[in-house]
Amino acid sequence: MALYDGAVRLQRDVLSTAIRSLTAAVSIARAAKSGRSSTVARLYWRCARNQRCVPGTFRFPFGRIHYVDIQSLLSQYQDIFLSRVYEVSMLTRAPYIVDCGGNIGLSVIWFKQKYPHARVMVFEADPAIAGVLESNIHNLRLEDVEVIPAALDLDTGSVTFHTDGADGGRVGNGDGLIVECVRLSDRISEPVDILKVDVEGSEYGIIRDLCNTGKIGLIRHIICELHGYEATQRQIGALWNDLSNAGFRITVTSAHTAEWMPGPPDPTPFPSAQSAKFLLHLHAWQVERSDPRDVSGTMI
Repeated sequence: MALYDGAVRLQRDVLSTAIRSLTAAVSIARAAKSGRSSTVARLYWRCARNQRCVPGTFRFPFGRIHYVDIQSLLSQYQDIFLSRVYEVSMLTRAPYIVDCGGNIGLSVIWFKQKYPHARVMVFEADPAIAGVLESNIHNLRLEDVEVIPAALDLDTGSVTFHTDGADGGRVGNGDGLIVECVRLSDRISEPVDILKVDVEGSEYGIIRDLCNTGKIGLIRHIICELHGYEATQRQIGALWNDLSNAGFRITVTSAHTAEWMPGPPDPTPFPSAQSAKFLLHLHAWQVERSDPRDVSGTMI
């Protein structure tokens, strides 16, 4: 009987492994089709075979880059290169772009492919990831890119940064890395064509400070990932009002719940939206500042 039970368990395990492999193969095939290339399929395959937060390298059509977390690499590639969340129409030939939260540099790479003559100033708070960002920019020989390895805050000095080894590190309280911080409004002294913000909850204070100092008037387009959880929920309306009062039109895309955000579970009474924590992409633009002259080139 024991021998029979062992054989049954073995057959069940083999069948389970086969089903998982088939499911992974189907997902990879669908990813390849949706991505219209093998890049997404190879990323899915790498994700299936590698653990989170394990550094490595990956070869894209534009070159080989270093990464710190394969799942983050896949997610960023889908958002930036396939969904093209940072694309802006009707820019000048040499736009000025400020990238807040550059991570390993995929956004910078995309900006430089889409707008080859762009100047980019990019901030990254995590010291280890900032090093990977600088390495990728150097290895791909991207020019006119200024990397500032610092967090963004309402003042200069230092802050506590909680790293997660991927793309979810954030400024906070308690134990963590002590990193340099700078004030974004101090660094903006000329018109900015695109302000990209992905700073895990610090976006509210940064944009409020730009509005309070009047520097928001130098910004033409904002693409910002808004992080909604208990500590930030009350700031969303203020951010919306500040941008509206500064003359911006606003729309949003890619809204979804995000249970993994900081803090305890935050359930709702709605089965279709079971968490009060969420992510959404906010897109804002100054209508009167839109400039159709000299549209930039195509992707390379």
